[in-house]
Amino acid sequence: MSNIYFIGLGLSKRFLTNASIDAMRKSDVIYADVYTSISCDITEDLLRQLSGKDVIPGNRDVLENREKEIYKLLDTGKNVGVAVIGDPMIATTHVSLAVGARQRGHTVIVVPGMSVHCYMISKSLLSSYKFGKSVTVAFPALGKVDVTPYKVIKSNRDQGLHTMVYLDLKEGGVMTADLALKYLVQMEMEMKQNAISQEDLVIIGERLGCDDERIRSMTISSAINEKFGKPPHIIIIPARNLYDMELEGLRCLI
Repeated sequence: MSNIYFIGLGLSKRFLTNASIDAMRKSDVIYADVYTSISCDITEDLLRQLSGKDVIPGNRDVLENREKEIYKLLDTGKNVGVAVIGDPMIATTHVSLAVGARQRGHTVIVVPGMSVHCYMISKSLLSSYKFGKSVTVAFPALGKVDVTPYKVIKSNRDQGLHTMVYLDLKEGGVMTADLALKYLVQMEMEMKQNAISQEDLVIIGERLGCDDERIRSMTISSAINEKFGKPPHIIIIPARNLYDMELEGLRCLI
């Protein structure tokens, strides 16, 4: 039987671990997850240089809909690596692929990496105990905006919890923080449940893990008119019942 490695690459090449590089070198074939996140400096070429192996771009169709191709490689004795920006099982999930491989008798090895979720919590200076369910603001489909993010933020805030808001990534477009907040304000205008106010403070992370990263706190009204740097971006919608120490921390980010 073969090994399938789910390899966390961290946010940038300075967060690559010896364990992740070792797992890539032990893989006969490496799929690079190119659809759940992006990095400022981790590229397919870098992975080829570090591993000495061929690297196959793995889009959503390959890793979620064409799993049989990966199982076939494993069944023929090949070790397979699935390399993912951040952590392979936190911000995204490849559990279905892992379960399928395990059911076929193969060994599943998860190599954790620095996730954007943990990184942003640390950089926000907010209490890690007060984060509720995370959510993603998606691009409109068929002209309609999915209001799930609004509902999650409303539920979290009703419980006094912070919300980590991921931003949609799709072929040909990466959502920016200002656009995501415009969508949230639009949702508030439609839902009218006082989950979002333009005077609310939010925390916005840009290019986390990169040399040009920025983490700032500002009002939603200011953020909507801000020109942010290159993506990826991420947003935290803080709870409204902040601890005194959290308030002091937010002031450090303004």
